[in-house]
Amino acid sequence: MAIISYQVQTISDLLNLALTIPEYQRPYKWDTRHVNQLIDDILAYKKKTRYRLGTVVLHQEKEVKFNIVDGQQRLLTLTLICTILGENQKTVTSNLLKTRFTSPVSIKKLKNNTQVIYSRFANLDNHDKQQLLSFILNQCELITITLDDLNEAFQFFDSQNIRGKALAPHDLLKAYHLREMMDNTEQIDRIKHVELWEQSINPYNNLPNLNTIIGEFLFRIRCWIEGDCGIQFSRHHIDVFKGISLGDINYPYINPMYITDNAIKNDNAVLVNRGSKQYQSYPFQIDQVLINGKHFFEYIQHYIAMYCKLFIDEDALLKGFMDKYTVYENSNRKGDRYVKNLFMCTILYYYDKFGDVELKQAAKICYCWSYFLRLKLQLISMQSIDNHAKAANSLFRVIRKALHPQQILNFIPPYNTKIRFKNAPSVENAIKTMINGGRDE
Repeated sequence: MAIISYQVQTISDLLNLALTIPEYQRPYKWDTRHVNQLIDDILAYKKKTRYRLGTVVLHQEKEVKFNIVDGQQRLLTLTLICTILGENQKTVTSNLLKTRFTSPVSIKKLKNNTQVIYSRFANLDNHDKQQLLSFILNQCELITITLDDLNEAFQFFDSQNIRGKALAPHDLLKAYHLREMMDNTEQIDRIKHVELWEQSINPYNNLPNLNTIIGEFLFRIRCWIEGDCGIQFSRHHIDVFKGISLGDINYPYINPMYITDNAIKNDNAVLVNRGSKQYQSYPFQIDQVLINGKHFFEYIQHYIAMYCKLFIDEDALLKGFMDKYTVYENSNRKGDRYVKNLFMCTILYYYDKFGDVELKQAAKICYCWSYFLRLKLQLISMQSIDNHAKAANSLFRVIRKALHPQQILNFIPPYNTKIRFKNAPSVENAIKTMINGGRDE
């Protein structure tokens, strides 16, 4: 492949190139969410010596002309940000500013995002604007891959996307939190967490993988308890797993995290992970404010271990319950799998808060509330699950507010004695038994 160069360049170096947006490029489509996320990331790392923003692919058509094959959205947004920050000094002279946009979509998005950027920096004085501009231009970097053949440039771009490695949300999360570890952890510690992370992508036996734990459990629970949509985790939702960086800020609400973190370090507390791995223990909660870096990796491993303790291990706490009530004729239908996931999410959230206190009784409440959908609806979509889970009166909200397990046991799940759809008789019988005095079994 005719790669001319593969190098790390500052934003200043890149914007000083003769960059062009070729006709074959798609319109500029970044919306407010993407712009705000980029600005948030820059602001979060503005005290670092450098910050890497990703990769761009260029096609060098002539000696000094560079067509953007991949990275147009990010480069255009960075150009807007730098232009607005430096508009009084006219310090940004990117060739991209000369582009004539004909697509109505591009024009609309550029106008909207210009207003978004202006509003984000409206409260900064000129000195702060210049400091931030200097950081973006001189300390923010992009990996630039330049090729001299257009077909090969497309092949390179397509190969990255077909493999999915550059776009997979768990890869983006790994990169984000590894960056946070660079200045405050030893290399051996980073290697250990990366090894555990990679092992969890394709684990041995029937252990849950990262996509399952992050996308089908932690993401959904964190969204549902806030009343947000939790249907599908993608690269557009990784901000759900971004938190605060200890050491960078000192707000009062962060003080308990500092105290806890320091206490654990001083006591040298460790928690044995599966496979005899050890890492420092932290009192995680699913819905906590996440701590960037090492604690994020520990957070994920903590919930992989909890999932196994509840459902997978030979002596799993709810293995018998799962075998008895969630395995029935046609339980492998897509809708039934959705309901089972909903049930397991409620159990994980309950156990995370109350441990094994009244666990079996709480499991019956969670079962009745979740599998009620199996009796209410003939066809169950993920949208049906999502609506049930994020509702204001959902069991997730009850668990979140509860101070004692008894408040969960007092919860009365919905139930209709006139079952319309008789497509899961064992579920119907199980719910009837649990509701009609079966809680003490």
